[in-house]
Amino acid sequence: MNKTVNLYCLILILIMVACGKNKRPGLSDKELFNLKTTTDTIRQERELIDSVAVESYTPPSGIKYVESRAIDPANPPVLLDLANRKLNIRKFDLSDYYTKVRYIKLKHPMLPSEGNFLFDANYDTGGTSGRGLSSGFSFLKDSIIAGDVYFGYHSYDNEGNFLNTIKTFNFTKAYDVSSNTISYDYNEYVNAINEGRTNNRNNNRFRVNNETMASYVYNWRDSVSNDFLFTFSLKGDTLCRFPNYNPKRNMSKKGLPISWGHPSKLYFYKGILTVNQAANDTVFRMTASNRLVPAYVINYGAHKLDIDLADDFSNKFIPDKWKETENYILFTYNKDRDSPNNRTNKVVTFFYSYFDKKSRQFYHFCEETSIPEQEFFMENQVPDALPFILSFVEIEENQLRVYYSKKRLENIIKNKGFASLSSEKQNELRTIQREYDESEVLIMILE
Repeated sequence: MNKTVNLYCLILILIMVACGKNKRPGLSDKELFNLKTTTDTIRQERELIDSVAVESYTPPSGIKYVESRAIDPANPPVLLDLANRKLNIRKFDLSDYYTKVRYIKLKHPMLPSEGNFLFDANYDTGGTSGRGLSSGFSFLKDSIIAGDVYFGYHSYDNEGNFLNTIKTFNFTKAYDVSSNTISYDYNEYVNAINEGRTNNRNNNRFRVNNETMASYVYNWRDSVSNDFLFTFSLKGDTLCRFPNYNPKRNMSKKGLPISWGHPSKLYFYKGILTVNQAANDTVFRMTASNRLVPAYVINYGAHKLDIDLADDFSNKFIPDKWKETENYILFTYNKDRDSPNNRTNKVVTFFYSYFDKKSRQFYHFCEETSIPEQEFFMENQVPDALPFILSFVEIEENQLRVYYSKKRLENIIKNKGFASLSSEKQNELRTIQREYDESEVLIMILE
């Protein structure tokens, strides 16, 4: 089951990462999509710990440049201080950042009984289920690509009109609309996903710009992780090795080490690759093939998670959502481990915060609540916009996009926050929900 989830996440992350650099001329959207789905990697990892800037590292032979992670004196990194619990509380008002709203409706080309866009679906693999499976939506220069490995990736124009099916994977699967559950043959699934791929060492490289490729290789579970990131020329020459400076796991420590963790953050901001290595509290910008500039540092203090911690997470902060725009960063994290049992027992608590770039202030808009992201209701003061649940959101530099299915609209209507809306807005949501069918998705775009 875990392998299935990880493989699915890999494909979606590759789509999202590549979208940040899809402005290269001469490639159609279909070619861009194929490029993304064949560059097969960026590892999903977890955790935190301080990074250490070491400028005296000498790379082995065959590597062209020495790495640098020095601070830029003209642009020192921003400190987000979680150790100081005198929190600065302020409402997160979307109308401070967005003034326009528009809507796009997509309809899946298959009948709901045969396949659909997946929203918060479950896996069913003979007794093991996963939570929160959703389709991916990629906004390219000329089209929108929507879908998943189960029922294919489909292309739409920017108005939401279906164009064609780009890619499907041939394996036995079924979708139960009533229970929102996927079932499939696991062996066929793996064979279909891996068809046409080779296991050579270049598979995990992705495009950084028109001159550079990169490969994220860090695995915090590995007791001998000596490397973090590599860069290469387009011809394949190794340009720079960024060694791992995180502490390594203590394999002699008693008790089970953490078997789960938080994903690394790799995304493009204004065309620049931005990296937050798993188990590291610094967010870097790659400004050259051998240069990582510290942009943000998160100070966890006593709440920092030990990579070898086996039992007590009760006072440890575990980061979750990190979304950067030109005007703000949305940052969510939780205290203690987030699991179904911990949610039921209200052991895990959640924090919702944002950094306002104009004022350079770090705010919390909800402090230590038992409400998880999948239930967190967001009011929306942008004219003609709809409220939403936070987990429905995708944020890029200039846009906030919210994905509504018929079931998700129903969940909003059932949410406690729904009662705070005006009667006019409540009736509007009920009407939209009633008129939609199971094969449609409504996308709200704030700009």
